Amino acid sequence: MDQRIFQELKKSSELKLTQLNAEFSKVMEDDFNAILENSVNRMQREGRISSSDIDNAKRNINIYLEHLAQNRERQFGGRDILRYKSLNESKSSICPLWPIC
Repeated sequence: MDQRIFQELKKSSELKLTQLNAEFSKVMEDDFNAILENSVNRMQREGRISSSDIDNAKRNINIYLEHLAQNRERQFGGRDILRYKSLNESKSSICPLWPIC
């Protein structure tokens, strides 16, 4: 896996989570990192690692995060929590969305 691309996608997703005032539960964070790793591996397999491909992946991951946020657990006085349940619900409703699924 290309660590540079992974870090770019991770940073972009962290910025989006901040905009959404949300954070992952611990389990969800591990699963989301696995999704990012799989996405980077897919990008490499398909030879789609140009800067425009990376920008497209960032946009699509942000779309995915917006869908995840629709099922967030509201917190008063803190960031909303994104739990594992929302991962599967969002994925099934939004796919196909390259490079996630």
